[in-house]
Amino acid sequence: MFWAPALFSQTTFVPFGATWHYLDDGSNQGEAWYHPDFDDSSWASGPAELGYGERDEATLVSYGPSAANKHITTYFRHVFRIKDPDIIPGLRFDIIRDDGAVIFVNGTRVFSTNMPLDDIDYLTRAVTSLSGINEKLPETFVMGPDLLVPGINLIAVEIHKASPANSDLSFDLRVTDAIGATAPVIENCTLRMSSSNPVVAISSENISARDISSNEAGLRFTVSDIESGYFEMITNPGKPVSVFTQGQIRAGLVRFVYSPESFGSANSDVLLEDPLGRNEISGVVASTKNSDLLWAIEDSDNGAYLLALGIDGSDRGDWYLPGTTNTDWEDIAAATIGGQAFIYIGDFGDNMAVRSQQTIYRVREPLVTGNFGGVVPFGDIEKISVQYPENPPGERGAGSPGIPARRDAEGMIVDPATGDMYVFSKREFRCRIFRLAHQESYTGLQTLEYVGEMPALIRDSVGTATAVDISRDGLEVAIRNFEHIFLYKRNDLTMSLADLLTGRQVEELPFVGSSPYPFGEPKGEAIWFSANGDAIFTLGENLSRSVSVPLFEYPRLARQPPPAFSISVSDGALSTGPQSAAIFFNEGPIESWRHGFFSVAELRNPAMEQTLWGDYADPDRDGVSNLLEYAFGSDPRQAGERGDNILLTTSPFDDIPSFSFTYHKDLSREGIDYQVEISNDAMSWTPIGDSLIARDDGVETRRVTVSSSLHRECWIRLRISRER
Repeated sequence: MFWAPALFSQTTFVPFGATWHYLDDGSNQGEAWYHPDFDDSSWASGPAELGYGERDEATLVSYGPSAANKHITTYFRHVFRIKDPDIIPGLRFDIIRDDGAVIFVNGTRVFSTNMPLDDIDYLTRAVTSLSGINEKLPETFVMGPDLLVPGINLIAVEIHKASPANSDLSFDLRVTDAIGATAPVIENCTLRMSSSNPVVAISSENISARDISSNEAGLRFTVSDIESGYFEMITNPGKPVSVFTQGQIRAGLVRFVYSPESFGSANSDVLLEDPLGRNEISGVVASTKNSDLLWAIEDSDNGAYLLALGIDGSDRGDWYLPGTTNTDWEDIAAATIGGQAFIYIGDFGDNMAVRSQQTIYRVREPLVTGNFGGVVPFGDIEKISVQYPENPPGERGAGSPGIPARRDAEGMIVDPATGDMYVFSKREFRCRIFRLAHQESYTGLQTLEYVGEMPALIRDSVGTATAVDISRDGLEVAIRNFEHIFLYKRNDLTMSLADLLTGRQVEELPFVGSSPYPFGEPKGEAIWFSANGDAIFTLGENLSRSVSVPLFEYPRLARQPPPAFSISVSDGALSTGPQSAAIFFNEGPIESWRHGFFSVAELRNPAMEQTLWGDYADPDRDGVSNLLEYAFGSDPRQAGERGDNILLTTSPFDDIPSFSFTYHKDLSREGIDYQVEISNDAMSWTPIGDSLIARDDGVETRRVTVSSSLHRECWIRLRISRER
């Protein structure tokens, strides 16, 4: 068995602003209207938000002839497609409603909000009249996947007013999968119980149980000895849980987050060539244009130079930036945006929090061909003047109209996917993030947008963030202070950096320590990813005046084996108490089938693959391999128990010179391909097509017909193989 990661992103089945069929005549529609077979072709349709009275509606619906006696109930219907419900962990609904709502999925009521608990009809009023922010904020609930069907699915919603005299009505709804962009990365993990023969499957999106014979909702799972990950509730991400119930599992609320260590301990093989001459390096970044180069800057009291360093620590020359001023350069970033390689310099250091304006320089990266430095053309340097917003407060409190808050910052990154810049504060109790959206050119004073706090960062004795870098692919962000290094990872670029960095899922990396060089790193103010992402490096300001200053390298670790953990299961009724579980990873349908016939010990013994449990093994010696036994639903350990499905028949036609070959295809057997092949010499085989002649209870009978005039003597076979 092996483990392989997968990338997941949230799937949106119904977006906000979708087009809905609606009925706004105040009629009593009874029950038929929310079933899939109801004909709504005579209803009106329009995009959400639907409603009246707020002046933000995309579609106005009618409230009837009297403003003082508006219709209580308005009806909405929308269909969407799901190809395979078995891989959907469930649905998450985010509904904007004013006032109350009842939601049906494929004819079944699944949720109501702000409605009475009793029976509801078309005259039932909502419990309260919503106003202000309450009618604008979506309410969220999650349902399991049991009601979903392949193909078209129906969502039906009725919106109820609290009073016929209320002035407004609002409705919009978004439907996504139940997990979202922070989906776990374990795939198809099967837990086989050691008694009572139940099987619990952990899929890539959620945990679900089947064949639990007693008290399914009350079944309790207890996990221990967890390595390289943790279980959590999707409603409280980042907080590990060790006990969860079958009810929570069925609702899709539990997931396992695989989080192995990403980078190893530091080594100090690379030394900075001129540590005494470059003793206030405040930022380093790998070049995007020069494969063997690093760019560095020094902070205040130093010149306006880009320092070129070799990846071996060598001095590659200084590049003067005309027209710039090094007030307090604190971090450097690099990104290729629109095909152009840029260097970004953050002049936003402010130890006393007195600066009302800061500067970010965006520089077209020079091509370095020697070791002598140079001058960056004046026209390749753009000065961007920035200020913080008035709120939230900085170190000296909040700003006031026209006056920004003031704070110190030492970290900056540029999202390679968007070109947006992010600035990270240093001295506040929690690190705060500010964004400057990408523009082709910046004119005038720019006000940074407040993104949020970083609750997962651990503050050291000085602050929260002294340097930040983002990997070239944009999927990882490394952030440091004097005593800690943290790593944030997003599954793909559809997840915003704001959501990633303000979340709680973070990995703390090994750190060499803040002791003096060469065995530690005092006043660490630089962190960067190598150009190919195979390592993270750190460097501190050389306040110790050491002549031996390493660029500490933290190598990326090779893919690690799957996490290990123990699970016990109890439903309060098992006489022998909680049962342990064995864990297998990457269990596809064929692997899961094996658990019904082979023991855990056998499946964990690779020496038995060829003779016992492998695809081509034949443990009952009946001439039929395990893969064929799986395909035709027979027992691999019982010879002669194959049943009719495995019988291949030929039937010549009386009236034409041809014959047929018929076989049965069980549609429930996933993960395999069926192919009929023909040969004139039993050596070279050619695929031929077949046709469906019957389908009964999930089994297809298929036939291929061969002309005897074209094939006087031939061989026909059915090849069964794993899907590619």
